[in-house]
Amino acid sequence: MKAYKIIFNTILLFTIFAAIFFFGFSDSYKLSLQAKVKYMRGEYAEARVMAKEAFDLDPYNRMAISILSQSKISAEMADYVKDGKQYLAKIDKITKKQDFSRQDRIKIKMMCEVMIGRYVKLNPTVLTDKDLYAACTQTYQNFKKIYEELFPKKVR
Repeated sequence: MKAYKIIFNTILLFTIFAAIFFFGFSDSYKLSLQAKVKYMRGEYAEARVMAKEAFDLDPYNRMAISILSQSKISAEMADYVKDGKQYLAKIDKITKKQDFSRQDRIKIKMMCEVMIGRYVKLNPTVLTDKDLYAACTQTYQNFKKIYEELFPKKVR
């Protein structure tokens, strides 16, 4: 009988706590919690939208502000990696051609310079996903290597 009381009280306490947690927060804090979950899943664009909505509802919501800024940084880094893959595919296609022209070298040079310059402008923080930043660094190293191999005099 005593075990049933403990289990019942535990479930009751958990239910009350969950109800207070769910209904006790304002809409702004609910949105910022949802944004945090999206951010942790790597869905940076969705997290940013939700954090912006939460911020609009309550500009003093520190969680919303934090997620808003972090999701912007992470989205820029994810875009960097995505663009890097696209540029590397284009470079690979160009280098496989039989007649590798001066124009092709200039195209490759421009792609490398753009990606090297963008990497320098990335601003990771302590909260930035380490794997995402590692992917950015690897992308940067790939472009730097290509640049150094094709244009050895102008090493960055």
